[in-house]
Amino acid sequence: MYRLQTLQSQAGNLGVAGITRAADGSVWVGIARPGKGGGLQHLINGTLKPFLAPKLNGETLTVTALLSDHQENLWVGTLHGVYKIRGKNVDLYGTAEGLSGDVVTKIFEDREGNIWVATSGGLDMFRDLRVKSISTREGLNEDAVESVAAARDGRVWVGTSRLQVIEPGGVSLNTEKAPPGNQVTGLFVDRAAHLWMGMDNKLFVREGGTFHQITKPNGSPLGMIFGIAEDSDRNIWVEAKGPPGTLVRIRGLKIQEMFSPPKTPFTGRIVADPQRGIWLGLWSGNLGRFRDGKVQTFRFGENPNFHFMAITAASDGSILGGTASGVVAWKDGKQQILSEKNGLPCNYVSGLITDDAGNLWLFAQCGLIEIPQHQMRQWWEHPESKLDLRVFDIFDGFRSGLGHFNTSAKTPDGRLWFANGSVLQVIDPAHVSQNIVPPPVKIHALVADHKEYPIDSGIKLPALTRDLEIDYTALSYAAPQKVLFRYMLDGRDSGFQEAGTRRQAFYNDLRPGHYRFHVIACNNDGVWNEVGASLGFSVLPAYYQTNWFRALWAAAFLALLWAVYQVRIRQLRSEEQKFREAVETMPALAFIARPDGQRTFVNSRWVEYTGLTEKQALGWGWQVAIHPNDLSRALTTWQESQASGNTLEYEARILRSADGDYRWFQTRAVPVRDKRGKIVKWYGVINDIEDRKRVEQLQANLAHVNRVSTMGELTASLAHEIKQPIGAAVTNAEACARFLDRDQPDVLEAREAALETVKDAGRAAHIIDRVRALYRKGSSQMDSVDVNELIGEMLLILRNDAHRHSVNIVTNVADGLPKVMADRVQLQQVLMNLMLNGIQAMEDAGGALTIKAQLRQDVQVQISVSDTGVGLPAHEADHIFDAFFTTKPEGSGMGLAISRSIIASHGGRVWASANSGKGATFHFTLPLAPDSLPR
Repeated sequence: MYRLQTLQSQAGNLGVAGITRAADGSVWVGIARPGKGGGLQHLINGTLKPFLAPKLNGETLTVTALLSDHQENLWVGTLHGVYKIRGKNVDLYGTAEGLSGDVVTKIFEDREGNIWVATSGGLDMFRDLRVKSISTREGLNEDAVESVAAARDGRVWVGTSRLQVIEPGGVSLNTEKAPPGNQVTGLFVDRAAHLWMGMDNKLFVREGGTFHQITKPNGSPLGMIFGIAEDSDRNIWVEAKGPPGTLVRIRGLKIQEMFSPPKTPFTGRIVADPQRGIWLGLWSGNLGRFRDGKVQTFRFGENPNFHFMAITAASDGSILGGTASGVVAWKDGKQQILSEKNGLPCNYVSGLITDDAGNLWLFAQCGLIEIPQHQMRQWWEHPESKLDLRVFDIFDGFRSGLGHFNTSAKTPDGRLWFANGSVLQVIDPAHVSQNIVPPPVKIHALVADHKEYPIDSGIKLPALTRDLEIDYTALSYAAPQKVLFRYMLDGRDSGFQEAGTRRQAFYNDLRPGHYRFHVIACNNDGVWNEVGASLGFSVLPAYYQTNWFRALWAAAFLALLWAVYQVRIRQLRSEEQKFREAVETMPALAFIARPDGQRTFVNSRWVEYTGLTEKQALGWGWQVAIHPNDLSRALTTWQESQASGNTLEYEARILRSADGDYRWFQTRAVPVRDKRGKIVKWYGVINDIEDRKRVEQLQANLAHVNRVSTMGELTASLAHEIKQPIGAAVTNAEACARFLDRDQPDVLEAREAALETVKDAGRAAHIIDRVRALYRKGSSQMDSVDVNELIGEMLLILRNDAHRHSVNIVTNVADGLPKVMADRVQLQQVLMNLMLNGIQAMEDAGGALTIKAQLRQDVQVQISVSDTGVGLPAHEADHIFDAFFTTKPEGSGMGLAISRSIIASHGGRVWASANSGKGATFHFTLPLAPDSLPR
């Protein structure tokens, strides 16, 4: 037991206020009484010794609280504030320094290392800032720090309105006679330990403790100094704004060369090239490399935001420039820009420097940014990549600002210094403290539809809960603004949701059921508490959301479906009965067949007509009723329709059982398909077309008679046409005989005459073939017909007849006219009929017969025959296409009627119109052949 002599006379009063263990095993004792043997004492080997330091005598203190923290700092609470003691360094924090009160009652260190101080005025927290500030409080004459430079001996030169230096013992005004002025501009320490300083518009160099001014050859000042650098040859380069802007080379403390525009562009910042020469950060936003008196420019675009505020040569050999649009970079001829797209929190960079580990540090508007060296290598290889970087912001002590001259420096101990225009900031990259304590996570509120529920494991929310809010937090006091959260609701979320710094989760679409809410958090250094906190709750169902209600509803629904099904069955049966009655009573033969043509149903009319029973007709039995000559064609049509899926249609003769006679029938059937488009059955009807067939035969006979009659009218003309080639053939044959009868037969001439004979005979045969084709009686043969060629054939046949009546035939056929689908002979008959009618209409006075062919917009060919004759009969123009109507005494009245029938059977139409002058025009249209249709 230790009895303090100082307290013997104070029994019953305040005595020892606190004790704490020191790093060496000794004990600190705090006594609530000043004076000899009181205050702050150090118990070493059983002996009390007062704490003595240059700035503090421990026995003068009235100690109220005592704490030794994890960094071996001693915190001493007194009646006049709290002292922080480390070795012999003492700092006092009272109300003047921002403490809530001077009387300290308690001191506490939490698990993150934060120091809590309870005072008479409140509660204060102390924590070490990673980015420390040096200002007037630490001894600077003012806070407007514009430039900084570091010397090899560890001193840091600071430029404000005057020059100051930070030495290991603290900040001091430069005791040497520094040049007077209003503003320190550029600062630089060269390899010879000379300090180069700009003051106002002058340049000074410190040598041996004395400052010397560097002037132009004429003795005038250089101008405001914006940049100073030393190249590999120990030349000092200075960028001064005279005006004009001048780049100056100094060697041996004397100016050797001066370069001004246009020889050197206007420059904002300079840095030495590790190889040779210097780099220029140009005001245009581009980089320039100055070697041997010449500037090589590397352009990054004329962007006004690329104005250089800092430039450095990184440890990897790259040249980096800080601008308002990010970091402009050059390396081995490769140019890139590092910006927000690569993960920077902002683009505005006013300072940059590399640390001893090769990592890049950016002093930006939004914080101090550290980019690891391997991340920079990755960025050089992949310019679009996102970088993994660390940001120190206002919660780490960073203060935003802009220095206008040398804004960054590094001391030999590895610390980085930044001038931001207001204070000087410093960070020690090798000793940045890490918060490794994961924050405890707590869920502290659950609010559903504006009602708060107590937090327990059995929360049951009422049915139809719409708005749910869950409040949570994490206990981290180092930088609570940087604590991040993730949450997930089992049964609702597929994974954790990124909440950022938000401390609330909202849901408005929860269905009845059991849920569990999970939330995790990380501290300011990204250390996650992966366990976090969780809360289970359930949402009760409404009556219509219960299982028994769903079962009842399902049963009712099934009952309704059964009732609807029964009603539908009745409807289908009724419809089937009506359909069967309609099919059985229809005046046609009807059937249903499988996809391959096998019959599955025939109606009673089919059975009555063929005499076969329904059983005999089903399957392939229906074939016995088809005429043998038509069966093969019918089966082929079935196969083609099955393959193409088109409507089935064919004509065949079917045996009538009543008299054993075959009658013509037309069979038509349509396919029925399933959902996939596959044919499942055919529905068909068979109609009697015997009468139609007889009418068609009569029309064909009549047309043949008409053609024969027409040929009779053309006999004289045709005889003349044939006489010419026959006469020519005879003449050539006689000439051939004479050539051969000579004493010396002329074989070549005889051969030529014989060949001409063959040609003339061919011409006669061609005319006879055309006449025979018109005269021949046969069935219709549809084929592709060339309209131009057809008109030419008619001209050949009718040419002589037209000359005999003084008629001039004119043709107007469009170029490239496509072919039509027609029976050639029938089309010849129509065209010849119309042309003969036109010639005969002009036989008394002559005239012009015009044949015109063109393609219509509805993709049909229109052929027109126009004459200048007597024109259409007055008041009877509408009857000219009627059968037996004629205006010629010897006419049959069937020519135009047959022509209309032929054109209609081809899918076209025929009409007539009166000309504006004399005569009339007959028109008819024909569809194109399939191979001529536009695609």
